[in-house]
Amino acid sequence: MKRNVLWVLGLFLAIFSGCLWKHPKAELVLTEGIFYTSNPLKPQVEMVAIRNGRILAVGKSKEAKRYIGEHTRVIKLQGAFGCAGFNDAHLHVLEGGQTKEEVDLTGASSPLEIQKRILEKAWKIPWGSWIIGYGWDQTLFPDKKWPTKKIIDDIIQDFPVYLVRFCGNVVLVNSKVLTIAGITANTPNPPGGEIVRDPVTGEPTGILKGEAVHLVSQYMPDLPDEKKYEAIRFALSEAKRFGITTVQDETPSDVLPVYKKLFEQGELTCRISVSYPFPVSMTHASLRKMFHSPMLCLGPIKDRLDGTLGGNTACFSHSETNDPEPFGLIRISPKTLNAQVMHADGQGFQISLHAVGDRAVSMALDAFELAQKTNTPRESRHRIEEMVAIDSQSLSRFKNLGLVACMQPAGLLSCIRMEHEIDHPSLYPFKTLLNHGIKLAFGSDWPWGVLNPLWGIYAAVTRQDTAGNPSGGWIPSERLSVREAIDAYTIGSAYAEFMDHLKGSLEPGKLADIVILDRNLLEIPPKEILSARVLYTIVDGKIVYTAGQE
Repeated sequence: MKRNVLWVLGLFLAIFSGCLWKHPKAELVLTEGIFYTSNPLKPQVEMVAIRNGRILAVGKSKEAKRYIGEHTRVIKLQGAFGCAGFNDAHLHVLEGGQTKEEVDLTGASSPLEIQKRILEKAWKIPWGSWIIGYGWDQTLFPDKKWPTKKIIDDIIQDFPVYLVRFCGNVVLVNSKVLTIAGITANTPNPPGGEIVRDPVTGEPTGILKGEAVHLVSQYMPDLPDEKKYEAIRFALSEAKRFGITTVQDETPSDVLPVYKKLFEQGELTCRISVSYPFPVSMTHASLRKMFHSPMLCLGPIKDRLDGTLGGNTACFSHSETNDPEPFGLIRISPKTLNAQVMHADGQGFQISLHAVGDRAVSMALDAFELAQKTNTPRESRHRIEEMVAIDSQSLSRFKNLGLVACMQPAGLLSCIRMEHEIDHPSLYPFKTLLNHGIKLAFGSDWPWGVLNPLWGIYAAVTRQDTAGNPSGGWIPSERLSVREAIDAYTIGSAYAEFMDHLKGSLEPGKLADIVILDRNLLEIPPKEILSARVLYTIVDGKIVYTAGQE
């Protein structure tokens, strides 16, 4: 009897043990690859198994068979490189999508080239329609001089023309637009903005900076919801082409209904977090409840302190360039900022402040410190967006406040062109920030920057332009390793949105958001990073992009 009981018990344990050790089967297995995981405990693997939108397992290729069942799709990567999907921590999705219909002035090397592209557009649209362009950069011109309304007025008078500089903070308009907006020599500069004027006549030159841009943008025709829908779909199609699986959108909040429609129709091909402007209102609380899915959620509440480096509107503690407006433009008073930040922090919101120059960064730190001293302490992960410079005294303050530095590394490519005009010991101080224990999150600022994350990784690693200049890199002490740059575009960006427990690294249990590239970024010469091509983009365990099929 005792023997029979032991035999039955042994059989039961054997069956039970077999059940415990039976591996669940994956829906998708990626094997024979080289995966950088962004997990320091297991930094490199060869295989990733995926089930129900999550990473089921990672390991050696020989372990893949444990997870392969009758219905498992297996992709043998033949040595291709994979990592967590890129997470763009700062971009403008709607504006980026609209570029499909606008005049692309990127790379225009002279006013004559700008004129040519404007005329090409004018022939294709109804008479008198607004002509909108983007991407011009006067530092590419032979004389590097700022353009004026004359280059447009000389070729076209009956179309309102609105051309955004690549930095997104400066526009060039023609006389038609100035007339529509009622801007004359007597129009005062708005707070935080500048109407650039002819030094002799006092007449507006057509260049508007900072808050002055809104003097004319308010007269532009509203974009219908259907056009917004088309623009965002185009933007998302571009994102997946570059391996981007999450976008943290700075687009105006009126696009939320469009995102909701795309989400409900199952058309989102990446995860989306949408920031919302100050001031705090009851709307924020209701929107947070409405948008809380891992695919679509509300992000931080945002405000803007200064302008941009290239537009000479960033706020520095001393003159950084030879521009006659050396200290930049501050868009908000410290008193107002402090009150807004304290209230929003007290309501439990994450706060995102655009602060490019070191003076603006210091102003933001003052506001965050005051809020932290006044309100109940918490892990807030407040963010400084588009930071380019920080003074050495502010580094410890930044770290102690637990802030995240959300930066756009590809932006330093334009700084390299301007290096002889810039007087600052360290711009884009990536390595300094990491060495002080500060979290880095990378983004593109598209369409004012290049959407492709590989450009940002290349810039952060080499600190050279696309031609490999200057030799050794610009301020080479601030170069990052490839791993550090990838981390900033993956786990760092996920940390910035309180999602690092769910994504940003390749670990079992995390969301299966993955990018596969055709070459190993960790092994190739840095100059080849720009030539790397995305083979697959995977979001929520589903392949949303395959090279050569779209």
